[in-house]
Amino acid sequence: MSSNAVLNTALIEVYRSLLQYAGESWPWAAAGSDETETAVRQMAAEERGIVSRIFHHLDSSGLPVDLGTYPDNSALHYASLPFFLQRMVSEHADLDQSLRYYRQAVSQDQEASRLLDEAIGMVERHLARIRQLAAPAGAAA
Repeated sequence: MSSNAVLNTALIEVYRSLLQYAGESWPWAAAGSDETETAVRQMAAEERGIVSRIFHHLDSSGLPVDLGTYPDNSALHYASLPFFLQRMVSEHADLDQSLRYYRQAVSQDQEASRLLDEAIGMVERHLARIRQLAAPAGAAA
């Protein structure tokens, strides 16, 4: 698989992640979850930034760019915020592992490697933050 194809797969996984979905479709939440919602929306916006950079890199190659589609997350529309956050932790941990695999696959392409290194660092930071948000109130951080 070419480095552009691998990079496009990474773009789809980040762009169609549960964090991105939450940024567009906030789950049901009790009053007082404003701080969590703000944090999630900020992380989603930051990840859209790396998606944009990857998209522009791929687009400059003249090849078509596939943006993918969201998986069916409709069952989460009425889930509680703690449940939703736990799912997000699991999904973002999987995303981190996928991006590391893709990074190895493009090791000979300096720009693709740089973009994936940036994405991995961001996903790691966001995963740590999502874990904090998902921790039960009063739990040690």
